[in-house]
Amino acid sequence: MPDNVESMMYAGQVPWHGIGTVVSSEVTAAAALHLAGLDWKVDLLPVLAGAGLVQSPVERVRATVRRSDLKPLGIVGERYAPVQNSDAFSFFDDVVGAGQAIYHTAGSLDGGRKIWILAKLPGDIVVVGADDVIEKYLLLVNSHDGSTTLRMLVTPIRVVCQNTLMLALRRSTGEGFAIRHTTSATSRIEEARRALGIAHARYDDISAEIQQLAQTRYTDHQMVALAATLFPSDPEQPSTRTRASRERVVSLFTEGLGHAAIRGTAWAALNAVAEFADHVRTVRTADRSLLAEKRLASAWLGSAAALKRLAHETIRHQISA
Repeated sequence: MPDNVESMMYAGQVPWHGIGTVVSSEVTAAAALHLAGLDWKVDLLPVLAGAGLVQSPVERVRATVRRSDLKPLGIVGERYAPVQNSDAFSFFDDVVGAGQAIYHTAGSLDGGRKIWILAKLPGDIVVVGADDVIEKYLLLVNSHDGSTTLRMLVTPIRVVCQNTLMLALRRSTGEGFAIRHTTSATSRIEEARRALGIAHARYDDISAEIQQLAQTRYTDHQMVALAATLFPSDPEQPSTRTRASRERVVSLFTEGLGHAAIRGTAWAALNAVAEFADHVRTVRTADRSLLAEKRLASAWLGSAAALKRLAHETIRHQISA
């Protein structure tokens, strides 16, 4: 599925992917909705099948259609209820603070089938002894094609290199909240507004873990083992691409951006993988003009995010063994 950006806004400094409509500073949810081109509604329409003038409705499914241009977005079950963009923004506002100018980016992917909102939370995480700053964000993602639930994810971003740290968080410790697209969505949104009060507490946990990673020694041997786990292949005859990926990740362990003060630590290992996943790894696309957009989608929602979560899980296992 092509995850190209259809529309987007961002605040302040140009993000690493370099795309979207710029505004001078973070904005409110209402402003972000308009600036990102997301002020449209989704309708549910019958799905018809047949030949020529003879058509009949297909049972148990409906089509999601964008009202503004009648663009079909997906085929969903009969119990599906769309969460409108305005409701998603309102939901996010209730979580992070209604009316506050804290929305950093927002936009739609894949022709409106997916939308996202990224909000900046107050207070940064600073690694002790390294002057390494991690900004705290919450990412809300939603789909209008039935492919995903409405989800909110804790999304730390390391300032020096713009690594997006999609950590492998456990649901029991507050990784986020998901809402199914059913007729009970409205009541579950109310539940989410209460439950997501744990976001700030979760960031306290993340801050403590980052400090621990930054103070934990991590050897070259462990880094080589990590790379082999992330890029598995025939041990007797690894492919050229696999060898290149392993070697690049290992080199970033010492040469990565901002690693001078954290070199030789588990924190450097995690950021080596994040830098590779977000900025170095080859992204396949027939249209090179979409490269930055596909990197963005992958960093948050795709294979790059999965690679970083696996790295986090593996590192935690290595240092606790």
